[in-house]
Formats: sequence, C-alpha cells, structure tokens
Amino acid sequence: GRRGGRGERSGGTATQRRGGRGGGGRGSGDEGRGGGGGRASRDRSDYISLAKASAPPKPRPPLVFDDSSQGSDVFPASGDRDVTLQEQLAFERKGHVCVRGVLSNDEAKGMVSELIRETKARQLEAYRHRIAVLCPDQDPTRVQNEAEALDVLRKHSDEEVGFLQTFNLHRRSAAYPPGSRDVARDEGAPETNFLPPCAKYILSRRLAKVAAELLGAEEEDKVRVYQSCVFVKPPGFGETHWHSDANMVPLDVNKFVTLWLPLRPLHEDDAALVFASGSHRDFALPYWKTLEGMSDLNDRGYEVESYPPLDLGDVTAHAGWTLHWSPPQPKDCPPRYALSVCYFLDGARRLRKSECRQDPHKEDEWSYKDWLVDIEEGAPARHPALPVVYP
Repeated sequence: GRRGGRGERSGGTATQRRGGRGGGGRGSGDEGRGGGGGRASRDRSDYISLAKASAPPKPRPPLVFDDSSQGSDVFPASGDRDVTLQEQLAFERKGHVCVRGVLSNDEAKGMVSELIRETKARQLEAYRHRIAVLCPDQDPTRVQNEAEALDVLRKHSDEEVGFLQTFNLHRRSAAYPPGSRDVARDEGAPETNFLPPCAKYILSRRLAKVAAELLGAEEEDKVRVYQSCVFVKPPGFGETHWHSDANMVPLDVNKFVTLWLPLRPLHEDDAALVFASGSHRDFALPYWKTLEGMSDLNDRGYEVESYPPLDLGDVTAHAGWTLHWSPPQPKDCPPRYALSVCYFLDGARRLRKSECRQDPHKEDEWSYKDWLVDIEEGAPARHPALPVVYP
C-alpha cells in the first residue's frame, strides 16, 4: 500500500493493514518441574519460580509530571476569533471547514519565519523519514545529505515522493547549544531541555480555541496536542493519496481534529488539501474494506471540496476520519509549506492491541514511539509529549 504523512498522507485511505488478533499468551510454566514418575516433590524455590512465571506483568508506575495547560499566549486573546455556528455545523456535517482570518497577516508572518527556519534546519531528518516509510529495506541513518537521500528514494522507492514531513517542532529538544539566544528554555530547566523558538506558535491558545470549538468541547473538557508537522511540497513532488489521519493514531479516539495552515498564500495552482465531504461518517468503508478495496472511491458518492485561495492566517480543519488528498505541486510554483497541528479531547485511551481488528498504520511511529511505551494499553493518553493547551 501507499504511505504518507499526518495532515496529508500518501498511502491509503481510511484503513490500512489488517491483522489478526494479538496472539502471544503465556507459557505453561513447565520449566522447574521435578522429573520422574508420579507427583514429584518441589522445594520452595520451585514454587516461587512458578508463581513468578504465571504472575501478570506489573503495571507501570504512573507518570508524574506537570499536566497543567501549556498553552501559549503568543497571540493575544484580544484577537481571538470565535468559530461561527455555521462553521461548526459545516464541520459536523462535512467533516471539514475553512476558518478564515484566525491570525492576522502580521501574526502569521512572525510564525512563518520561525517555522521555516526550524524546518530547513531539520531537512535531513525529514528525508530520512521518507526513506524509512518508502524504502523500508534501507537504513535511513546512512544518508548524510539531500543528494544521497534523493538517490536512495529514486533507486528503492516504487512510488513518487509526495512531500517532506518534519514532526513535532513544539517538543523539547537538545538540538540547541547551551546559551543560545534563539531558544525558549524554561527557568531552572537543565541546559539540555529546550523548546524550539517556534513551539510557542504551535502551542498557542488561539489555535487550540478553534480546535476546542470544532470538537464541541464542554467547559470542563481539556484539549491536548497530539502532534505537529510541517509539510513541504517542493516543485514537482507528487500527489498525496487519499487517507484519514486517525488511521495512523494508536488511540481509541473520535474527538480528533487537524488544523492545517499554509505558510504562504496559496493560489489555484498550489497543492492545497482536497476533502471528501461526509467521509468521516462512512462507517462501512473502514469497517469492511481492505486497503486494496479502498483504492477506488468513485462509487462512494462523496462530494469533493477544497478552499483555494488561502491567505496567511486562514485555517482549514478536518476531522480525524475525514478522507483528504492533495495534488502534485506544479514545477513552476515555489515550494508549498504548511503547518499541521492535531488535537484531541483529553480522556482518549491507548488502544488495546488484543481488542483491535487491525493495527494503526505505522507511518507516524517516529512521532509516537517515544511516549507510547510509557502508557499502558487501555490507559488515558496523558503524557508530557501530549500537552494540554486549552483552556
């Protein structure tokens, strides 16, 4: 199957690999049994060994961390824009909506410069991720520059590269040297625990408020950031195939929304997102169809919509199960940069593998593998990597 990224993804539509129930099971614990006929005697150590072998695994100790809101006020509340009832209704019915003027042009320009600077600094990481996804038999860590990456992709990938994807520019990093003036380091934090300067924009309450209103958050609800990405479509890069974001998420979640912000004005020829209206309600599609069975959506009767032109400060939003697509970026157009931020309502739980009909697609494993191991199956997804940003 084809593969792609969050917020725009190549490779598949609403479901991906279909797997059997988790097997495993425990062994019979025969080791340590006495030999000979009849009921062999056992000493104390035998019983202790048997008890340990049959005991259920110990639960992980609960994470202890500051789970208060990490939302940033980089955009003042005085400029907040309420999502209208018409926009909320369109999102609920169609699974997508365009919310224009969330940021002013000047506010957006400050964000754009920081995000693009960080994205360019991590370009090699983005190329390595594409190799890991499209060329799974190749070692991405052996690639040392863009030219080598393109050579590997050309020789070993059987599909076009649709985009470059840089994950989680809002998370703490040791990438900045101590004393750098360009980092946002928490007071009293160790010298290796930095927030990239663009983090404050991704964690902004202004954007999180839009997400909360589209998700129908109640007064007592909290909204968390699931992940952020900057997607780059250089001139001549291929299409992003139909997919849904929630298919890549290892959480049992419906209240999930992706905000997608172009980092320059997009015109009719640029590769904006295209949405299949109502696909978030098409329960039969992911329930019955295999990945191959969803390769052709012509018989689903979806109305396909997009929102060009898009100005700086405009936002498109789509529900986690909404199918979306993006065309190739024309060779005579400049690169298309876009920020994608995914949110979910607090309380979503990690999937129990034994209860799943299929596994989440592993496209975004680079994004969640570090925090997923800290959360028990079936436990609420609360972790420093999934910060509360609203209210």
